[in-house]
Amino acid sequence: MSVLIEAEIHGLAGRAGELRELLAEHVGRLAEADGSLGASAFAPVDADAGSFVLQSWWNDEDALRAHYASPVYARYVQLVGELLARPSDVRVHYVERSVRATADPSNDPARQG
Repeated sequence: MSVLIEAEIHGLAGRAGELRELLAEHVGRLAEADGSLGASAFAPVDADAGSFVLQSWWNDEDALRAHYASPVYARYVQLVGELLARPSDVRVHYVERSVRATADPSNDPARQG
């Protein structure tokens, strides 16, 4: 079962640029981690200045726990603290199965509604 971590990060508005740079660096390091299925960071269109979302996908909970015990995570925690207005809101999603939707290129009139 894969694991998705979704963190809403509440940064200081005046240091949003620094936080953005740290997140970009961290996403790159996450992509290289054992058991990582990828990561992304972004600012939602309706977010306040300094607000970001960090998502990271992991093969399983063991891979996630190994990341939390890693020097990469320790460095991130050390650097991000001074850039935060308040603690992040983190959700952990355990995903049993994912599918990718595909378009239906059919011209069958019965499928056109």
